[in-house]
Amino acid sequence: LEARLGYALQHFAPMPPLQNELHLGWHPQGDGHWFLGISVENGRIADVGERRLRSGLRAVVETFGPGVRLTGNQDLLLTHVRPEQRAGIDELLRQHGMTQAAELSNIQLYSMACVALPTCGLAVAESERALPGIVDELEQEVARLGLAGEQISVRMTGCPNGCARPYVADIAFVGRSHDQYLLLLGGRSNGTRLNTTYKDLVHREDLVRELVPLLHYFKAERTADETFGDFCLRTGMPALQAYADGYFLQETLADAEPAAVEPVYVKVSR
Repeated sequence: LEARLGYALQHFAPMPPLQNELHLGWHPQGDGHWFLGISVENGRIADVGERRLRSGLRAVVETFGPGVRLTGNQDLLLTHVRPEQRAGIDELLRQHGMTQAAELSNIQLYSMACVALPTCGLAVAESERALPGIVDELEQEVARLGLAGEQISVRMTGCPNGCARPYVADIAFVGRSHDQYLLLLGGRSNGTRLNTTYKDLVHREDLVRELVPLLHYFKAERTADETFGDFCLRTGMPALQAYADGYFLQETLADAEPAAVEPVYVKVSR
């Protein structure tokens, strides 16, 4: 390239580590204004129960007139907010049942799903409607193990086309048929590493159960500052499967009931 240009190119500039930054919460824009990042579960802006996201955002835009930006993580930014407007926006969102990002778990913040059924004609399994329940279940297991502070990305799609970018997530569920998923592990959510198939055709009800022994293994054997995805890659799928098999075997033995012993009656004649 330099030979054709006729001059030397400058050396490339050093770059900071690439991170999958969510930009949630309040941040200064650098021009005297602020922006607010709002977590939108699976990108669905709707009024659901007490959390009236759609109505709340409409009220904020009509009252304060901020700019609106959509992010690649299915979240939303309210931009160009004057400092004196921040308290009013917070109060209005609170009145509509909005939850601040600091009150949500990392599992939920870093989860993502495609629309799948019934919206997408390519879907063969549930995704957007299934992931919230899976996240709720996984949150409990992660908290029980003391891993709630870990940044673990979980992504789910209703078919292998991968519209929620599952193939770079720490944990991915990819629909293969009705309620059957491909379970992949070991990606990196900043997009610099693909994950690997761990198990195929896992039933939706068993997805979290399959992850529980791996989370135990991660807690016990991880190195300093090692992410769950890095741990899975370093350990390898065969070793992860072997550990899970042993875990489930111990679980089965612990739950097994002692065999019932039939009493033996002996007739004694005098």
